[in-house]
Amino acid sequence: MTVYDSLNAAVRVAAAALLIYAAAQKLASPRSFRLTLTALRVPRVKVVSAGVPVVELAAGFMLLSAPRFVLTASLVTGVGVAFAVAGALALSRGTRVKCACFGGADGGELGVRQIVMLPLWSGVAALAWWAPDGSPAGPELGIGVMLALAVFAACRVVPLTRRNREYMQAMVPE
Repeated sequence: MTVYDSLNAAVRVAAAALLIYAAAQKLASPRSFRLTLTALRVPRVKVVSAGVPVVELAAGFMLLSAPRFVLTASLVTGVGVAFAVAGALALSRGTRVKCACFGGADGGELGVRQIVMLPLWSGVAALAWWAPDGSPAGPELGIGVMLALAVFAACRVVPLTRRNREYMQAMVPE
């Protein structure tokens, strides 16, 4: 494996982990993401709030399992463009919109950060396109399976812990 192969795989794995984590946070806490979409005046908030995490998950898993597909590069670029458009909308309207990129955990605001990230997302898409081989077999697929299990676990556990916060606090000794 060459240095380029290793760097390519590391960038794709990091980007995939970020996309999958962001999707898991949106799925576990959809309310904060819906509030962001409402503040941006996005039509059909419920549909968009369900669709964005699905696209993020698809882009993340395809970065790991099928990097050289046109769909993979398109999804990654599309996610980057969507984020940049959200940042540009917030800036152009002069409104302060809380970023829910990572669910309730993100405390930032939409704006320049999302616009500046567009070339990076485009770079990730290009690296995926120029991945050393098109084979889905390899360490990236194993990481993808582990991330899939983590997303599943997060989507099951996070809502339970939020609903049972008092129970969870009683179990932790002070």
